[in-house]
Amino acid sequence: MDAEEIQRRVRELEPWVNGFEYSGVRYAEGSSHDYLLSQDPEQRAEAFFAAFPRAGRILELGALEGADTVALARRPGTSVLALEGRRENLSRAEFVVEVFGLTNVELRLADVESLDFAELGAFDVVLCAGLMYHVQEPWTLLENIASVAGGLYLSTHYWGASEGLDALAGYAVKNVREGHPEPQARGLSVDVRWLDRPSLFAALKNAGFTEIEVLHERVSAEVCDIVAACRKEPVQ
Repeated sequence: MDAEEIQRRVRELEPWVNGFEYSGVRYAEGSSHDYLLSQDPEQRAEAFFAAFPRAGRILELGALEGADTVALARRPGTSVLALEGRRENLSRAEFVVEVFGLTNVELRLADVESLDFAELGAFDVVLCAGLMYHVQEPWTLLENIASVAGGLYLSTHYWGASEGLDALAGYAVKNVREGHPEPQARGLSVDVRWLDRPSLFAALKNAGFTEIEVLHERVSAEVCDIVAACRKEPVQ
């Protein structure tokens, strides 16, 4: 596919949230809200494989436009099943995968809040980046992830304040209404719940992730960021 054809298809699939780069050319203007892609996909993939060097079969939750999908799938010996909840995002991800000529990727339309994870099969590691704070029951999502994989690379927000929290299912949660300026970057539920830090770690452990390695953390009065490599059993 030449540059002219790529550009034509890019215009057909507008509007883009992040766009993509191929052969040194940047395609699609993308969003002006940089937080929507908080980490370069290649850097995230590098950190992912540093934490899970033996990862072969990978499940990605929330593919958006396929940026992380491509970065993961370009690693030799991997296969990626990438799930995305919005049809228009999935169409863009499918196109990006086609541009890169990747044959080890399966993209599937799915809502992770209603999906039967058992139907997906087994995986080495799950990538859950920028998704968990878009769901109503993050503890249930973690349980579902643990049911199909021994490892989890998690990049998410948690709530930093101790005030204004509600107790639900044994966890402290902050009720949040989705507010991303781009609708295609929002979750499928309007009202979602964020865990506070102790509840996040409790939910991970209750799901079966006994080893939690914090790779990055930014703490603030309210919106905090964390990246963690989570394992159901310690690495031998």
